[in-house]
Amino acid sequence: MQRQIMFRKESFAIALLCLPLTLVAQNPCTDFHKFNCDRASDKRFSLNGQSKSASVQVGQETELNIIIYRGQDYRISICHDEKVLGDQLAVRLVEKVRSPKGQPGADGRTEYEESEKVLWDNTEHEMAHEVEFSSTSTKRIAVEIVAPGVPEDPKDKGKVLDIGCVGILIEHMPTPQTGF
Repeated sequence: MQRQIMFRKESFAIALLCLPLTLVAQNPCTDFHKFNCDRASDKRFSLNGQSKSASVQVGQETELNIIIYRGQDYRISICHDEKVLGDQLAVRLVEKVRSPKGQPGADGRTEYEESEKVLWDNTEHEMAHEVEFSSTSTKRIAVEIVAPGVPEDPKDKGKVLDIGCVGILIEHMPTPQTGF
């Protein structure tokens, strides 16, 4: 009897450990960036661990917050399920800047306000889905994405899909030293 109870506890614990793996395997978007985004042709770029994929709803903005480091070159490329999300995605790289509102209050605390500084917007760059840049300082940025969706087809009444996969592939390398 004691052995049966112990065996059941061990079986239950093993099942609990496997549960997260099962949940990850059920999300079809989990590794979308690994298999669908184009890698850089420059072999000096390495895959960055901040790369991610997610399910995105048509018309809803989604963002991935990342940290870019001084002295690194970055390549960020976006891939997506065109059948659901449309041909073009609106993509922006935005730095979120936090600055003091003014003088500290009577209690000595400083209030802060957040503002956004757009670093890159693909609507100003022919709807490009990749960008390369060098970082001269460490900063926190957001990769913002909005998917327009596909035009409705009258034949597909009742079959409107509005959630698709988006992958954000981030690659980096040390900024090459140039000049004298």
